[in-house]
Amino acid sequence: MGKTRMASGYFVAVALGLALAPSAVRADDKPQDSGPESPWRVTLGAGGIYHPDYLGSDEYEIQPFPVLKVEYDNLYVETDGPGVKANVLPHGLFEFGPIVKYGEGRDDVEDDVVDRLPEIDDELWVGLFAGYTEKGIFGDRDSLGVEIEAMWAATDDNGSTATLGVTYGLQATQRLQLSIGTSATYADNDYASTYYSIDAADASASGLSQFSAGDGLRDVGLRVSARYAITRAIGIGAMAGVSRLMDDFADSPIVDERGSATQVFGGMFLTYSF
Repeated sequence: MGKTRMASGYFVAVALGLALAPSAVRADDKPQDSGPESPWRVTLGAGGIYHPDYLGSDEYEIQPFPVLKVEYDNLYVETDGPGVKANVLPHGLFEFGPIVKYGEGRDDVEDDVVDRLPEIDDELWVGLFAGYTEKGIFGDRDSLGVEIEAMWAATDDNGSTATLGVTYGLQATQRLQLSIGTSATYADNDYASTYYSIDAADASASGLSQFSAGDGLRDVGLRVSARYAITRAIGIGAMAGVSRLMDDFADSPIVDERGSATQVFGGMFLTYSF
């Protein structure tokens, strides 16, 4: 059965961001005779996430996802949902780089009525991200990070989005990391029209009300996570979150009549680093 990448890419990207956080085991836990640490580090893993069928659906599915990150000092390339992102700044506190994704289509929706709407093909999305992390907010074991991400549809006129996220992290113990984060995403007119508007032909085919969605705040979200380092190489973790569609995105018939503006997700992952 096909997937509605419109939702899966968004939630998998959130899960990967948590799975690929720095290891909870500190550098001073390294054995005394192990020699200097290599600037290279590779993280592999897998996880599963429970998420809505599409952004605004009230039906859910479980999807597996791979984890991959290659680091050289502060530079890295990592998986980011159905794509990759790379940090090209060597500075440890600032990050900046490109993002390339393929997906965001909508097809084979579980809801029979929404499935009557025209399919939205997957396409190439390109963008940039920038972030800053300040350590030692309330002590020497916590941090506060801010990141902004902007994405544009590269192959069709499906619009653009911009997301602002803030994350507070705490090294609760030598091996346990906790975090809580919030985010808000803006979507432009083309995006709103493609994914949330219902024209006369769509209304006739599906029975949904006609609706014209405009640009604005798409959603706001809150998430929590925990990651535990079993060893220096092996880590496990879990995350859960909730988001709320806003304004025209919540009022769209695919949400208001056939789904829910409140979206929840949760998942677990296992990683191995060397």
